[in-house]
Amino acid sequence: MTARIITQLESGVVPWRKTWNRIQMGAPCNHFSGHVYTGINRFLLDGFDVPRFATFKQIGDAGYRIRKGAKSLPVYFWKMLFFDADGKRVDTRKEAEKVVPFVYEYRVFNVLDIEGFTADMFKDEQPEQPARMEDCEAVLTANPHELRPGEPAYNPTLDLVKMPALTDFQSREHYYLTYFHELSHWTGHPNRLNRIEPSKFGDEKYSREELVAEMSACFLCAHCGIVMEELVENSAAYLQSWIATLNGDARLLMTAASAAQRAADFLLAPL
Repeated sequence: MTARIITQLESGVVPWRKTWNRIQMGAPCNHFSGHVYTGINRFLLDGFDVPRFATFKQIGDAGYRIRKGAKSLPVYFWKMLFFDADGKRVDTRKEAEKVVPFVYEYRVFNVLDIEGFTADMFKDEQPEQPARMEDCEAVLTANPHELRPGEPAYNPTLDLVKMPALTDFQSREHYYLTYFHELSHWTGHPNRLNRIEPSKFGDEKYSREELVAEMSACFLCAHCGIVMEELVENSAAYLQSWIATLNGDARLLMTAASAAQRAADFLLAPL
């Protein structure tokens, strides 16, 4: 999974800066159950004209067949396993002495790999149009936080966000993208998601938290209909920094994407 993302970075594509917004057909989802794929699965299922997917079993149970030569894609789901003091599986967290996160991998096919399915079948799907700036402002308003003027930053000790004035940014979109990044850091405070750990610039914990904030900001921009590719230039230095970071920790993408989804969900929950 990490190797696939690194290959995209090496080609100049930053997967977490894709849009998946409601202007098009929405986020990738399961065609039959309607389940919306989140976290790392959003990146892995990117690049399809029709972002609808299904497992081999679902396709067969519905009476369809997969086109010859079609290739499946992996999707991942977390499940918590509970164990008692003797190491035996129990059913609930309340009974458990130990909780172990476990990742399941499933394989899915794009719906256009199903015999008889065409893009025209989905042309009338029109998701709700985001209000863009109004939606961005709603996210900020729904999450009361202390704000002070200054260079963009989140101070975990004082639990406050620093942001320049809107007029200091190239556009309102750039302003909200930056604000969402810092507000995503804000979700990591012990009184909220309890994610932020002491770190030094450039170390593993620092890199993970920066990736969490960036991915979370991208999820929020997608929700509000802001097209990320128009806002941020993927410079060679930027790309190389993430390639080096991911090469050093194969688990970083999975853990960061999961944490980023929780941060975005936290900020969207009050809406």
